[in-house]
Amino acid sequence: MPRNGCALRNRPRSLARTRRAVGTTLMATIFLSVAGIVSPVPGIMLRANATNTGIPTCSASDVREVVSTSQQSFGPGMMVVMKSSVRNVSSKICSVAVGPTSPSFTVTSSKSVVVWNNCYANDRPGACALDLVAQTLKPGATYAKTVAWDQRSGQPPARVPTGSYRLTAHFSGTGGNHATRFQLTTTASPGWITVTQADSGRSYSLHKGARLFIQLMGPAIYTWSEPVSSNETVLERSVGSSGNIATATFVATSTGHARVTAIDSPNCYPQCLPPSRLFVLTVFVVN
Repeated sequence: MPRNGCALRNRPRSLARTRRAVGTTLMATIFLSVAGIVSPVPGIMLRANATNTGIPTCSASDVREVVSTSQQSFGPGMMVVMKSSVRNVSSKICSVAVGPTSPSFTVTSSKSVVVWNNCYANDRPGACALDLVAQTLKPGATYAKTVAWDQRSGQPPARVPTGSYRLTAHFSGTGGNHATRFQLTTTASPGWITVTQADSGRSYSLHKGARLFIQLMGPAIYTWSEPVSSNETVLERSVGSSGNIATATFVATSTGHARVTAIDSPNCYPQCLPPSRLFVLTVFVVN
């Protein structure tokens, strides 16, 4: 039974797993339905074992993977929001292994030094949770995951040096790594305003041509809807995403005002009791 008595709908099928603790280092053997996979992740060992899920595993030719960042450059204090997706481009139903380590996200510096991955805890290497599940993809369907990094690494946590960084993402068993590059800069991009869920209820004035970047994060049991504008003529959304981390970029296109809203709902809604949360901003666009 899920936490809080929530009945999760369309829950993916769990794959078999075993756990083994050695001293303070957590090692695990996770049995996947993908033959021949070995995926080295800090604190975790993955070993493949054929498991009959009834749905064939997607081959590399069945899917198309894409990795991206919400922007190409990030100033101080901005969260680096990263997204990895896999789309079934075949004509048959197949499944991919997803979970804390699939897709994996790794950020390396221009000197090929790993500064962060999605197993990090408190800005230091850590062991990921061990759950992997078989996610079914119908033809044309897409599975996507979004994570965020605060640009910090090490102990005590400190912002990594400015410069060029490489993001690499990989879904277990679907082929090679996919990568993109982004920049960390000394100053925020001119004409950009960044807001988070902590800014809900506030009002902002933007000049025409300015951009508003929204990044919303919450606990794993909640999902943010994609932020929307009440008046696309005044404030037009260029990109957006939903999930445990939701982002959106809006462009001030003409004078007037608009409201930007998003809803953070528990994943087990409406069966469970935790309430949804509303994010709202009022934006005035001036010349």
